Amino acid sequence: MTQFTIDWIDGGRPPHVAPDPRYPDGIHIDCGERPACKVELPYMTHENIGVYLVGCHRCGSSMMITAASRPDDPKTVMLACAASDGGSVGCLA
Repeated sequence: MTQFTIDWIDGGRPPHVAPDPRYPDGIHIDCGERPACKVELPYMTHENIGVYLVGCHRCGSSMMITAASRPDDPKTVMLACAASDGGSVGCLA
């Protein structure tokens, strides 16, 4: 089993806004909390907008990240550790 689960939840409608040209290689989402793990999101070609549900099997932390199947979608996310002992459960990959 891998440390992280990444699920796609389809929003059921296509994007209505053009991609942001400032981010042709995607963006990095940082929760701003530490300790945190860097999680690479898969590049998926969906027809609709939706959300990634990212979860850590070790500490139980989770985050939802919106995406629209465009070049400016998130590529990585810093997922905060939810361990009550400050991350010593070994979450930091």
